[in-house]
Amino acid sequence: MKPLVALIAALLVPAASAKSTIDALSLLSKISAKYAAASSYHIEAVQERTISNDLERNWEKELLTAIVSSGGRYRFEGRSSHGSAIFVSDGETRWDYHLDAHLYTQASASAPAENRIITMEEMPARQAKDLINAAVQLPSRVKSATLLRDQKIELSGQRIKCHVIHLSENDFRRKRAEFKTDETIWIDASRNVIVRIRQISDTYSMLPPSGAHIPILIDETTNYPVVEFGEQEPRASFTFSPPADAKLVTAFPEPMMHAAQPHPAALVGKPVPDVQFKATDGKLANLSAYRGKPVFIEFWATWCEPCIELMPDLKRLYADTLGSVTWISIDSDEDPDSATIYLKQEKIPWANYHDEDGSLGKAFGREAIPLGVLIDPDGKVTFYKSGYDIADLRAAMAKLLPQLGAVKSQETDTK
Repeated sequence: MKPLVALIAALLVPAASAKSTIDALSLLSKISAKYAAASSYHIEAVQERTISNDLERNWEKELLTAIVSSGGRYRFEGRSSHGSAIFVSDGETRWDYHLDAHLYTQASASAPAENRIITMEEMPARQAKDLINAAVQLPSRVKSATLLRDQKIELSGQRIKCHVIHLSENDFRRKRAEFKTDETIWIDASRNVIVRIRQISDTYSMLPPSGAHIPILIDETTNYPVVEFGEQEPRASFTFSPPADAKLVTAFPEPMMHAAQPHPAALVGKPVPDVQFKATDGKLANLSAYRGKPVFIEFWATWCEPCIELMPDLKRLYADTLGSVTWISIDSDEDPDSATIYLKQEKIPWANYHDEDGSLGKAFGREAIPLGVLIDPDGKVTFYKSGYDIADLRAAMAKLLPQLGAVKSQETDTK
């Protein structure tokens, strides 16, 4: 019997090992595909962040909720110590509500989004809007990953068995000189959804005017107590009943801007500042030299996650406008090589200039990035928006390029 037992054991052990083997990158791709395929979802996140060095320690917490359903219905809610906001749509009407200011706007869901600067109150709600994209983008962020031993974690009073993936500094596709990041991801083994992410970043803040570096450590943990796909959400999730002290306004107050900088609203419809670009080889070019066809300028940086997430959409739009629009990007990285390396890796086809002293951003009143500026053939600004959606930019370009609208129609017909 002993030889028979040994034979059975020899046959079973490799099978068991094969069953338990999970490839970390394949698992991330599987998770990404699941989130990308979700047409309706309910995700809640609790994000806690500690920012510290030898002489200081700060703690922050944010509560984020993203609920999306069919018919253009959504609810994005974000609460933090810096401000709180809610974006709601029932498919026919949309409301944006600033909780601390007790102000809200109301518009038709089909009306184009207002062209304005994102306020501080809205940042958490916009983070909520990006919750699902963070999971979808996971595989594109890394080139390698390590699968750790399965763990059981406590979340919302439940013990959850999780696959655990670790990402070190060398695992990321893009390295940033100002960040050294270590990331761990916990994935519910039974449902294949992300339930916890912890990021530890060794970075620094800059001390003006000398530019001295002050070391800081950012330790951020995000728990996901609710991750549901395809569930029937109650109608109340997509309706907004203004509190008694809330006031309906036509637009939110613009963020305070420096007096030396032009107000964005003043730029639209007005001649663009004739700024001068300096290429890496030292050659100079004036913006006015591009008169005669539309010009699009993208203000960005490699450390700006929304900027990086927008790049694939911008590349597609660039291809649709090839030869009809001049594309220029302006990075605000501390190290110009960071932008150069990224653009080369991602095969970004348009010209990029480094805003070495911040004068280019100042000339356009840049307060936040990504910032998109579209200029018509006569040199007037027709689109100016921070944190914009690619659909807004495409619509603005279609007004200058009728053929672009035709391209969009053809894409819709083929779907």
